[in-house]
Amino acid sequence: MNQYETTYLDNTAKIIELVTVRPSDFCDGRAFYTGCRERTLALRPLIAQNMSVLRDFLIPFFDDILDASPQEIADLTEFDDALSRLTKQADNGVHYQINSALIVYARQKKDRDLLVRSLYHGAMALYNYSAILRMTDPSRFFWKMRLLFGEAAGYIRYYDEIQNPETRGYIHRSMSNLALCYNSITDPEQKFTVLRRALNILQDPVYQQKTPSLPWALYITKTHQERTTLLGYLRHENASYKQLHEVMESAEYVHHEQLLTAQKKGIPMQPQWLYAYYAACYHCGLHTLSQLFENLEDLYISASKEDYSQQGMYTNLFLPALYTEYVRKDTHYIANKAPIMQLIYHRALQYVRCAPAGTQMEFLYQYLRALLVNFIEYPGGISLKEFAHEFIMGRHLGTCVHSIVVARLTVFLFDHMVKNFPEALLGIYGVQTNAELSSRKEEISTYLYDCGMLHDIGKLFFLQLFTLPNRQWLSIEEEICEEHAAQGFRLLEQAASTKSYADIAFGHHRYYDETGGYPREFSREKCSDTVALDLIAVTDFIEYRGNADGNAFREANSIEQILEKLNQGRGTRFCSAVVDAVFSAKEEIAIFLSTARQEAYQRVFEYSMKSLSID
Repeated sequence: MNQYETTYLDNTAKIIELVTVRPSDFCDGRAFYTGCRERTLALRPLIAQNMSVLRDFLIPFFDDILDASPQEIADLTEFDDALSRLTKQADNGVHYQINSALIVYARQKKDRDLLVRSLYHGAMALYNYSAILRMTDPSRFFWKMRLLFGEAAGYIRYYDEIQNPETRGYIHRSMSNLALCYNSITDPEQKFTVLRRALNILQDPVYQQKTPSLPWALYITKTHQERTTLLGYLRHENASYKQLHEVMESAEYVHHEQLLTAQKKGIPMQPQWLYAYYAACYHCGLHTLSQLFENLEDLYISASKEDYSQQGMYTNLFLPALYTEYVRKDTHYIANKAPIMQLIYHRALQYVRCAPAGTQMEFLYQYLRALLVNFIEYPGGISLKEFAHEFIMGRHLGTCVHSIVVARLTVFLFDHMVKNFPEALLGIYGVQTNAELSSRKEEISTYLYDCGMLHDIGKLFFLQLFTLPNRQWLSIEEEICEEHAAQGFRLLEQAASTKSYADIAFGHHRYYDETGGYPREFSREKCSDTVALDLIAVTDFIEYRGNADGNAFREANSIEQILEKLNQGRGTRFCSAVVDAVFSAKEEIAIFLSTARQEAYQRVFEYSMKSLSID
């Protein structure tokens, strides 16, 4: 590799270390705040240098890729491999751009081995983006993935001409991974067809004899594992006999392989494959729904509440989410399983609170998100609102601190407006008169605080974008992030305890006059509380622009700069009455911002220490 590629890798490794911060590493809240602030300042020159590498070297190199020397291409390929090894999805955007450039080069130079490799890795980069969007728009990149995986898989026609075993491996993996380009619910037969074709070739002894060095058993197992994901389609009860048979065949195959591995290593079977086997037995008529419930309950109860391995998190958080999907099949089960569901939620709540430092957070987030999306709210039981707060507190530090400050600033601005601009608040939380506003002030303050805490909860579905700030986002990543508003709405509007906050999450980035911002689908006319929305839109903007501690990409704006931008958006982006209130409280807001983030870090620290002390 050349110097600038090495620099980018070294900087990214340092950034990964800097953002891996744990409250338990500090003696108190002040030290935690100071340490985080120092880390943010340390990130800035590293990010700036990475951006310089991209701007001055990598992107111009991509533009002139056809003039590259063989050594430069070898260096770029080595850099791509090293970046991917650094951490899972270390820099998916650069990974995708590298392979897009290599595809252009390989086509022009007729380098078949490089082309197949780059087609595969380019498609996998798009799959990583699709995985981020799995709760919102998972099929957005499917057509591109099909083109790339499909072209790589098509080289099976030239198998005998290709001598490189690695290239042959990419061909087989692409044939199986074509299944990733189809939705299990909306395009099940296409997915079944792809997997049938892939398995037929993988199990063909002729191909195995031609390339004996490939891990054929692993390829076959992985392909069977992918076919078990079609259990999601089976839950809709529309499958044909042939489809049922194929899923059952794969579930049995994986179950057998996993059982042999577990026996050989003297360890329990992985719970996700036990679930797949139990669920397939039910869908294929071998077990009743009652037997499925019994098997899943036994599997869940056997899990340790102290197990924070990936398997432990799967059983404690994701298995209950799958269990809930079967409970929802009938209102009878929803009522009948209430005691079990409450046990699950109590255990899950404690499990999340006690997650220790060093936990594989990407799996904790993934499995917890699934539990939240499938949440069943029972009267008198644990509410989705309680879980939502736990999801925010102690999860992604930046989002958590931002939400706390927005919540407090919103209440502060509300109090100021009650005293000075009460008429502008009429309509908030259903209030119709000044007298009612006064009498319900405490209740509305609590409501607004929760609006602030929950407005960005959708971001926690896209944490892969936030956890590695080693460069500025690409346009594709900015577009993905915008989905957080709609995802927050979908989560919050499903339960009684959070429904009143859903429109706030949905519309806080949409312009007041609806001429800009996102999402375009949001309509003020349908919003349940435009006054609260207007408050959050302004306080969210102020906190983001005034953030001097947690933004590694730029310095904070002064209060004068913030007010200038608010004034520019008066009546278009922002509600004029709220902007007027901010101007009238300029000095108080400046004082508030000077200490609010430190106090938020203090709260996160206290929460973390309290969680660690839970027995």
